[in-house]
Amino acid sequence: MDKKTLTKLILILFFAGEFMNAMSDGSPSVAASLPPGLTVIPDSGLAAFSLFGVQKELGRVEIVDATHPRFKKALRIQTMPGAKTEWSVQVVAPVTQEVKKGDVLLARFWLRCQESMTGQANTSFIFELSHKDFDKAAAFPVSAGSQWKEVFVPFQATRDFPLGEARIAFRAGYDRQTIDIADVRVVNFKSSVKLETLPRTLITYEGRSPDAPWRKAALDRIEKIRKGDLTIEVTDSTGSPIPSAIVHAVLRRHAFGFGTCVDATWLMGKSADSEKYRQTIATLFNRAVFENDMKWPAVWNGVPPVVDQSMQWMRDHDIVVRGHNLVWPSWQWLPPELKAYKDDPARLRELTAKHITDTVTHFRGQLDDWDVVNEPYTNHDLMDLLDGPPVMVDWYKLARAADPECRLFINDFGILDGNRLNEHREHYYNTIQMLRNHAAPLDGIGIQAHFGTDLPGPDQLLNVVDRFAGFGLPIEMTECSFNLQDRQLQADYLRDFTTAMFSDPAVEDIILWGFWSKRHWRPDAALYDDDWTPRPIAREWIDLTQKQWSTDVTTRAAADGSAQVRGFFGTYEVTVSFGGKTRTVTTKLEPGGTSVAVKLE
Repeated sequence: MDKKTLTKLILILFFAGEFMNAMSDGSPSVAASLPPGLTVIPDSGLAAFSLFGVQKELGRVEIVDATHPRFKKALRIQTMPGAKTEWSVQVVAPVTQEVKKGDVLLARFWLRCQESMTGQANTSFIFELSHKDFDKAAAFPVSAGSQWKEVFVPFQATRDFPLGEARIAFRAGYDRQTIDIADVRVVNFKSSVKLETLPRTLITYEGRSPDAPWRKAALDRIEKIRKGDLTIEVTDSTGSPIPSAIVHAVLRRHAFGFGTCVDATWLMGKSADSEKYRQTIATLFNRAVFENDMKWPAVWNGVPPVVDQSMQWMRDHDIVVRGHNLVWPSWQWLPPELKAYKDDPARLRELTAKHITDTVTHFRGQLDDWDVVNEPYTNHDLMDLLDGPPVMVDWYKLARAADPECRLFINDFGILDGNRLNEHREHYYNTIQMLRNHAAPLDGIGIQAHFGTDLPGPDQLLNVVDRFAGFGLPIEMTECSFNLQDRQLQADYLRDFTTAMFSDPAVEDIILWGFWSKRHWRPDAALYDDDWTPRPIAREWIDLTQKQWSTDVTTRAAADGSAQVRGFFGTYEVTVSFGGKTRTVTTKLEPGGTSVAVKLE
């Protein structure tokens, strides 16, 4: 091996080692250890980017200061609601060097979420022709939370990209969000390195491996906290025990909530898709929440009849419904008519109180929970005008007076994201503490769980939940979505997220924020394609909720006429047969165990 080759090998090995170190928080960037290559983006850097797309009017881009040891400026991209596709709004910059087929390149950039609806912001890095047919050499979707995240995208050109005919892009046509991108580099190594030797940002999570320690501990907890002993006492008409009677116990309705958000119009529709929509809800879920139909703008002029019809349908199908939401206190989510009173706090207070009382009264006795306040960290316009956060206490008291039996929740996003320090999480914790200190009738804590490619591991999820469990209130995973294009990763993460949450004694429900791509705010996150083809994530959900965590046991009564079944808590159908006689009863298996007597007459 000559000296030049040896030097290159040492560089590559060092580079790979540095990359592994960079995967942990606080470690240095690997950029300094890159082998020599040709930079193919403009020297002007961030200033070279401009808005592009058929809906670019929904975007805004500017260069802002960035407090980071490696860079001083960042490209801030703000997207307004309404983009039809992720490429409808994007920022692009020209590629300033020719790229040949077979060239090996590496893109490196930093990103963070400045603001979004979920606490994570999304983009996709694209390297493509700048004209039809927009052939791509790289397309890498990625998301980030509030902390700066370094991203590496190695790729190989599959065709020639002549000078002046290529560009890089960051797509931004997602939900309303503000994302910062900084220190963008795209380097062409031509044939001097192999693609597999370059660093790559792996989209995965800690604890994914089958033998991860958290997994056995979670399964042990599930066995302990989600199951109990059902005793069936079988007797004849005289009260004498019947040995050897056949006992069949089937869990018909799980005590734990496995739910989804629903759309009233689809639920009550007449199409074949609406029929499939209803069948899927009735089969896969025992809990539901309206996605938008109960929000203040939707009921400003009264509750639409289709909502009441949908509510009755779900009650007829034994589906527990939670209310979402009473006050989402930002002008963006409040009825537009309300803004006319922004300079009249007294009237604003009066209208808010009336809305809470009227809406809760309308649904009194039909709902299990209400999200009284939604997302107070990023949405606080009403609080700002009405004497600050303590006004929320009044809202809870109004809701309690309107329906004393309904549990009252608070709900927010961004709680599970990030590392040990998370400003959003701390604000939520302190808000809950403030409500309790002011004697607000707060009955539960809602935690949203919208994930992109930034995936906290099960241990982190459990640590966060356990901290909030310290309040002694039930916790619901109120809005869950797994917005990943890697279908196996998506299925694995749903499996492990759901397992971890099911194993935590404080958690009572896991509610998906939709299940069908044709009616999902993030179609990639759905369980089913538009044509109802199940994705791997659907198969995992069904396997867990309908198979692994279900109970269907057939056994025989012992000499004393009793049969023991260990099963998951919930409503059971118990059928006993002997001597040509059969009887079926319904009972509930609850913590502490349940005994049911079945008399064959």
